[in-house]
Amino acid sequence: MNFKAALAVFFISPLFVCLFPETASGRVIIRDIIVLNHQKVMLRAKTTGIFFAKGGQIVEFFVDGESVGKTLSGGDGVAFKSFTPMKIGLYQMRAASGEDKSSGLLFSLKKDTGIVFVDVEGSLLQMRFSTVPKKGSQKAVEEIYKKFPVVFLQTGFFGVTIVKAWLKKNNFPELPVVPWRQGAIFQEITQNGLRIHAVIGASNVIESAKDYNGRSFSFNALENSEVVKDWAEVVEKLK
Repeated sequence: MNFKAALAVFFISPLFVCLFPETASGRVIIRDIIVLNHQKVMLRAKTTGIFFAKGGQIVEFFVDGESVGKTLSGGDGVAFKSFTPMKIGLYQMRAASGEDKSSGLLFSLKKDTGIVFVDVEGSLLQMRFSTVPKKGSQKAVEEIYKKFPVVFLQTGFFGVTIVKAWLKKNNFPELPVVPWRQGAIFQEITQNGLRIHAVIGASNVIESAKDYNGRSFSFNALENSEVVKDWAEVVEKLK
């Protein structure tokens, strides 16, 4: 599928409303987060109206199906609730406000754990703006996840909601998807006591991670990365 066709599919899709919540009638939004286990974190959700944030709404937070309490969203539409993860691994989060609800993942990790970051648009697509995954990429991510925590990076035009829908449709494992934000995510996780074990992606993503002492892999020749021909080679190098 070429770029124009991909855009056409995007704009006629119901997921367009998810990417641009201001076009929806109202909803609650919760995003995936990466945290340290045994340390209190603030779960965060945002309530929105037709065009703007909608404050003063009751939001109830759930973790692994259990309610952790209710709170009111502030004037900016953001609601917070504290939670302390006691296990290492993935938690299922959900936020509900009235009939609106949203789900996300909380990835709880031990301090000094190294994470493998996968740039979705820069390493999983067969071609840029294609909707077809690279051959063997699903199995490769599953194999890597058996040994290392894996986090997907949203780096391009398509928002987190669209990226998560594409990953699910193409049978990738359910793992956190976080915005790259020009490398700000790398600074945040290192400041919180975690490490970058490896980054797999496009040149700009790899460049933004070069100061964090992790390995980097690219399917194109780049100065600061190890070049790989396919995902099977990535798995082999990460053994």
